[in-house]
Amino acid sequence: MSPLTWTTLEFQHKDRHPDWIWYTGLIFAVATTLSFFYKNIFFGIFLLIAGVITIMFAQRVPKEVVITFEEKELVVSDEHIVYSRIKQFWIDETEKPDKLILLVKGSFMPVVALELNGVKAEDVRATLLAKECPEEYIRESLGIKIAERLGF
Repeated sequence: MSPLTWTTLEFQHKDRHPDWIWYTGLIFAVATTLSFFYKNIFFGIFLLIAGVITIMFAQRVPKEVVITFEEKELVVSDEHIVYSRIKQFWIDETEKPDKLILLVKGSFMPVVALELNGVKAEDVRATLLAKECPEEYIRESLGIKIAERLGF
């Protein structure tokens, strides 16, 4: 049996209108100016750096990620996740495309969300259950949902 494999984008690319960049820059510039005005120099520098990084990351093009279920591990591009480290998983079928949400112990990012493009949710569920990974409800964090609504 061949391993279950699919490709997806690192994140959903959003075409940003040039006004979005100007508004974001303006908001950070005003906040930085107010911070300097109130003699909070370090916070002003932080806001300046945060504004530049936000605009840079907003213009980034997503990379293609290859996801493969192998015999002993799940491979997401160059990252290998051993099945025993997957504490639980959930397949969110409320949005399109469906998402596989993993709770991984001992990871820098404990909650990993992967879009299921070109693969059936039932196949992924069956594969993970066969690897003895428990299926329990997990939801993406509120911060991620808010960032998506704001256009990040």
